[in-house]
Amino acid sequence: MPGTCTGRIAAGLMLVALAACSGGATSPEKAINDTTEAVYNDDLNAMQSHFDDALRKQVTIDGVGTLSQKLHTFGAYKGLTQTASDPNGGRYDYNAAFDNATMAVHVRVDSDGRIAAYRIDVPQNVAARK
Repeated sequence: MPGTCTGRIAAGLMLVALAACSGGATSPEKAINDTTEAVYNDDLNAMQSHFDDALRKQVTIDGVGTLSQKLHTFGAYKGLTQTASDPNGGRYDYNAAFDNATMAVHVRVDSDGRIAAYRIDVPQNVAARK
């Protein structure tokens, strides 16, 4: 049946085209990972490179330095795992893994794909781990 084969090929090509168009747009994981690495490395410029204008104005070098020091108490940064997503609302949750802990990262992304909100839930007992 030539029509059936042609239909399957067309449907397959359409799925490939849709997947190619959506690409990384459905998850900002690379930008969030790069941002988390930048925080860990106390690199304000790299961290802010993914932020929208409003969030960029809120972040200070002292704040990044303090957060970086806290993150280092948990060992080396190992990477992210996505735990939840709401692409329509631009909200994404991840677990950031370190040598000695895993902590939640909560992100909101604007319509341009820029990070509009970023929070790492650092355990409060950081001093006890030093």
